[in-house]
Amino acid sequence: MTYSEIWHRIATSYDDGEARAIARILIEELFGLSYADIVCGATEQLSADDTLRLDTAVRRIEQGEPLQHVLGYADFCGNRFSVNGSVLIPRPETEWLVDEGAKLMDGCIASDETQHKAPYSPKRILDIGTGSGCIAISLKLRLGDAYVEAWDISEEALRTAQDNADALKVEVVFIKRDALRADNTAAPWDLIVSNPPYICDSERSAMDDNVLLHEPHTALFVPDDDPLRFYRAIARYALLTLNIGGSLLFECNTRYAEATGKMLSDMGFEEVTVSDDCFGLPRFVRGSSPSQPSPSGRA
Repeated sequence: MTYSEIWHRIATSYDDGEARAIARILIEELFGLSYADIVCGATEQLSADDTLRLDTAVRRIEQGEPLQHVLGYADFCGNRFSVNGSVLIPRPETEWLVDEGAKLMDGCIASDETQHKAPYSPKRILDIGTGSGCIAISLKLRLGDAYVEAWDISEEALRTAQDNADALKVEVVFIKRDALRADNTAAPWDLIVSNPPYICDSERSAMDDNVLLHEPHTALFVPDDDPLRFYRAIARYALLTLNIGGSLLFECNTRYAEATGKMLSDMGFEEVTVSDDCFGLPRFVRGSSPSQPSPSGRA
């Protein structure tokens, strides 16, 4: 089977440029071949077993399965995370949450040291809707001694996240908890980060089948009449549990990033900012907890 035959098969589901890229990555990852090897015909020299393995993988992609599911992993923040149908595939733009969260926590530690605050206590970080665990685990890897806790409503997702933490040898506390029903009994947090469901039901028709048929709908969709339901609930929880000066970071639907920022401002969060993703679209919202604690957390 030639490289040209492979990418032409994949092109039944993708445009030519994307099909070529998927074919190249698939072959490189499955067999450790370089692009030079591929264009020089190395796939035609594969053993019968490897040819069957390649054909099976290409068939799965032809049928709409994401490349990351075929390979079994996705890259995020320089590490590989196992993925399956129970979790969202980590997207490169989401790395902003890790970069920004780590920067904020590093700044807090530096400020504490400058002001000679004692005794020093590790920063406490919460990731709500953790999925594969990529955000929580990446923050733990960046921040070392920080206490990192991560919630999800899906037991299957939590098992995947725990497997990823074990594989990367980091300690994150994973808990089954519904973001819409969070109480305020936890010790105060320094950072709460979340990439919750934010795609409206009406947007389904514009989505590709490789997302609709292979990624968990509970992690994707919200009702058209309440697109900010998770943001509102998490922000109320954050008002009650963030330390003064603590931060809340959201990834958002680009259609509602400005509305999310306004909601945080109306609720009393300070230093609210909306930031663009790597594609120049408004995707991230940050807010700092009020300088005085909120008595109710109501918008």
